[in-house]
Amino acid sequence: MPIELGSTDITTLKLGSTDVSQVYLGSTALLSTSYNFGNAIFPDGVNDDALTASTLSIAGATDWIVSFWIKGSGSSNATNVVMSRSNTNANYIYLRTGSTPYIRWQHGANNTREDWSDSGLSGWDDGDWHHVYFYRVGNDRHLVFDGVDYGDGGASAAQSGVSLNSFFSRYNNSTFYSNVAMDDVVIHETTGSVSQAQSLYNSGAGANPTTVLGATPKYWYKFDINNGDTTVPNDGTSGTNDITLSNFSGTYIQAH
Repeated sequence: MPIELGSTDITTLKLGSTDVSQVYLGSTALLSTSYNFGNAIFPDGVNDDALTASTLSIAGATDWIVSFWIKGSGSSNATNVVMSRSNTNANYIYLRTGSTPYIRWQHGANNTREDWSDSGLSGWDDGDWHHVYFYRVGNDRHLVFDGVDYGDGGASAAQSGVSLNSFFSRYNNSTFYSNVAMDDVVIHETTGSVSQAQSLYNSGAGANPTTVLGATPKYWYKFDINNGDTTVPNDGTSGTNDITLSNFSGTYIQAH
């Protein structure tokens, strides 16, 4: 039941493992802390990487979304490539600390770079979970971060498809590894929107995106494995396109 303080509608809260999940002031999405996602993966940022069995691919003329949760350590690497394409240096998604752009998705030549340098993105490395959501708008990628619309990243060339197969490193350039935790990576052929991103972020549906998408995603990596496992299953519809982990050691699977 919502709690109303004057005109403030505090719908639900989550403290620790208590099953309460979000805060609203009016209709504005303000806060979405951890829901019960199960487990997440914590790469060490040194040499951990991973490959999917085949490319996570969606054609450029098809509407799509890419959604995932990230958690910086508070001292994350300067440049964290969270996803890339293993046979090229020119296709990757990174999160950067200390300098702009804070988020980039490049999909080919340099003029395909979508860069987001907005001040609202500068604090992502704060030790909290955050939601990252990209979606196709014509020939551009748009970003919604923690339910806030940051629009397109200003690329001058059309670059609207998805073609990725590597996690936690810029696979062809081993100087760029990620020590940013990730969970519930979703790549799906559907028409995205800011409201859809906000639903994933605020309704608790991020832990079960089928409630928002109305279907099981094409690619869906929950990371609900045990520490020591090296295979992350695809819980999506594209068959057995699992992730194989390389060089992981220590405690790399933790509760989210």
